[in-house]
Amino acid sequence: MASKREEAEEKKRREKERQEFKAAQELESLRRTFKRINKCGDGKLSASDLVQEFEFLGHKVSEKEAALTVWEVDDDNDGKVDWDEFRTTFFRVRDDESNCEPRRLFNLVDFLMLDKNHSGSVDMDECITLLYSRFGKDSVENHLSAMKAEDHPSLRADAANEKNVNFSFFAEIQHRCMRQMLGSVIKSGGTAVPQVKGLGFISDPHMKHLM
Repeated sequence: MASKREEAEEKKRREKERQEFKAAQELESLRRTFKRINKCGDGKLSASDLVQEFEFLGHKVSEKEAALTVWEVDDDNDGKVDWDEFRTTFFRVRDDESNCEPRRLFNLVDFLMLDKNHSGSVDMDECITLLYSRFGKDSVENHLSAMKAEDHPSLRADAANEKNVNFSFFAEIQHRCMRQMLGSVIKSGGTAVPQVKGLGFISDPHMKHLM
């Protein structure tokens, strides 16, 4: 009995260490991503920082769109996103089961954390695996098949390496999955999508690539 108890305790200890190591790696990746976006290095992300990062990714956004992305998570209303707001936003959205948290900044960060070599594109398989964890395999596969059938432009973005995908692909499939999830909530008898900060823009077609 003692041996089995010790074995169980050891297994529990190892699992705890594994989870702690994984969490530490994720936090370090998040720090690197914050520094990457923060072009001027002042410790606060501005709309200009976001515009530059999107341009590098080949995904054009206006200053107004970038400012909206900042505003959604700018808890102290200083017009910028500091490290605490950035970190809080990431984990809040990642763990959000209601799908009502503003996701514009989160989607960019999610992609950049995959882009470890700063190339502006990520491995297709790695990208799809992340999307599975966010939206479920069936939803992602259905939308991916639809995009292939449409010959969506984002799938032709890296002709030199068809195993890679860019942010435009990532944003498009995220948008389709989110739209399906929000639609299913309403159809299943929900009264309405809660009006949280920034969600009023969810129907704006000009903003869909950031959702």
